[in-house]
Amino acid sequence: LRPTARAFLVMSDAPPPTGVPATTTTWEAPEGGEFNQPPSVRFAVLGDAFLDISVGPLDSIPVPGSDVEVELVSQHPGGSALNTAWHLAAQGVEASLFAAVGRDRGGKTLLDALQSESNVKDPSATLAVLKYQPTATCVAMFGQGMDRTFISAPGAAKVATLAQLLPNGMDALDVTHVHIGGFYACPGVHGGLVSLVKKLRDRDIKVSMDPNFDPNGEWRSPAMRHVLRGESAVDLFMPSEVEACEITGRDTAEEALEALVGDDRSTSDAPVKLAVIKRGANGVLAGDCHGRRWSAPACTVSRVVDTNGAGDAFNAGFLRVWAQGGAVDEALRAGCASAAIAAQHTGAVGDWAPTALSVDAQAEAEYGEKQWWQKGILACMAPRKLA
Repeated sequence: LRPTARAFLVMSDAPPPTGVPATTTTWEAPEGGEFNQPPSVRFAVLGDAFLDISVGPLDSIPVPGSDVEVELVSQHPGGSALNTAWHLAAQGVEASLFAAVGRDRGGKTLLDALQSESNVKDPSATLAVLKYQPTATCVAMFGQGMDRTFISAPGAAKVATLAQLLPNGMDALDVTHVHIGGFYACPGVHGGLVSLVKKLRDRDIKVSMDPNFDPNGEWRSPAMRHVLRGESAVDLFMPSEVEACEITGRDTAEEALEALVGDDRSTSDAPVKLAVIKRGANGVLAGDCHGRRWSAPACTVSRVVDTNGAGDAFNAGFLRVWAQGGAVDEALRAGCASAAIAAQHTGAVGDWAPTALSVDAQAEAEYGEKQWWQKGILACMAPRKLA
């Protein structure tokens, strides 16, 4: 059963103009006239949980010694794993979060938000609480005139081990997919990652990973090499353009993609099956180990408020479609639409996180067939794009 959304440009919370129909959804049967439910997927998202402090908008990094007034300093849940689990759950996918927090006010804040504002499955049962480590915290500065800038204290996320995140062991996971978020923020899990991925793949559980940024610059660590090549290679790798280039040592996203999924004459180890590289305003690239390549332009955004966490929202939109058997190009469009909606809100997550219907309507509005006047509106908005 697959929804087909027909909508006006779903780019803000404002109602459509007079005379333009609001979003409607019809259900279309495949050829043969029989409806089939999409396959049931269950995600375990493993990695980092942060308390984010958003500061902005800023035109540039403040000069040392200065006092700069901004419109907003706000506190939100964050961390790549938490964000991805939150957005997956908002889009109707069963998702559990396995992350570590401290036994402090920050940890209580994250747990309260997960329980009261998200649809993440039973976070009180899956969050590890570390007695002697603070909850990871990140200050995120943002603004249209500057690149996103972060100051992080990884705390519990940095030291937690796989044994602490999965105290009942991997065999206790009743899931179809494991997503690893915040790889570089969680070095404590690196030692057991090779064994974990091998065991998951032996059980036919798909494994995906978003590495995030490495503040220490140790991009090509042994742990990273193992998850990119050989028996412990993940099924899906989802870096940003900067991360992909740093990890592979290439200069462009196109070259990095070939390095991730292409043949490497220096080794017989198989690469990751599929890689997706997020390129911000330049859209996304994807490729698999069979030589197929895909791309999608960035989704139009009516107003950019905060891009923090947009990449994690992309992950959720892509994973939802791809894990249910959707085509890669369809999943790319859903990811871009999810990110575009996220960028119009403050904070990486919140009770505003879009549903699958909203994401699919946004994707249809952006990438589907349009009237001439809709194309004109999109052309006027083209400079404001985000992947």
